[in-house]
Amino acid sequence: MKNERLVLERNTLDSVIYKELRKRIISLSFQPGSMIYENAVADEYGVSRTPVRQAFSRLANEGLLSILPQRGAQVSHLSVAKVKEAQFIREALEVSAFGEVARIWNKTADHSAAQSKALSLIEQQRQVVREKDYVGFTELDVAFHDTVIGVLGNAMLLEMLSDVRTHLTRVRFLELQEAHHEDDAIADHVKLMGSIMANDVTGTQSLLLAHLKMIEAMRDDILKRHDILFE
Repeated sequence: MKNERLVLERNTLDSVIYKELRKRIISLSFQPGSMIYENAVADEYGVSRTPVRQAFSRLANEGLLSILPQRGAQVSHLSVAKVKEAQFIREALEVSAFGEVARIWNKTADHSAAQSKALSLIEQQRQVVREKDYVGFTELDVAFHDTVIGVLGNAMLLEMLSDVRTHLTRVRFLELQEAHHEDDAIADHVKLMGSIMANDVTGTQSLLLAHLKMIEAMRDDILKRHDILFE
């Protein structure tokens, strides 16, 4: 029992540190190319280096950190090529998935729980917009999309999308600060839920594609203004 408590405590510390560091990286508080060190983070949280090392490893697996032996960890630069590749893959996967969700909605099972959760996430998005919490908005956006896609029960698809979105998350945070399209994004989520609940496959796919491309026309200009953050 004691060993189980120690493992739980260590995992909890690992998760807390991982989530906080991830938030700082996504919000660009930790600039791409900057260095962070196990000792400094361990001192900040008053912990040993073990949970910090585990958090660093998780962030490295996501492509957010590069571990430099004997030197610390470097926040990964953004990549224009990876952003474009990730955008293409995300559109292909999510448009197909949302269409399938619309096709089966409340036909193969009762999806009222997913509906309640999705609508609750939309309300939470409205709240964080009022607070200008862009990190929170981004996290809720991901949660909304995952809630809808989760209806399919396809764990591999959700995992693939999580990996793909890693290359988009920091850029999306940057875009939110400049383009301020969050109200339009929320309106899109409302329309998407209406279309899904009406079992409108074609309408759902069209809405989602437009939703995912919302900022694409402005992206090149935004990237040029912040080229120092990119490889």
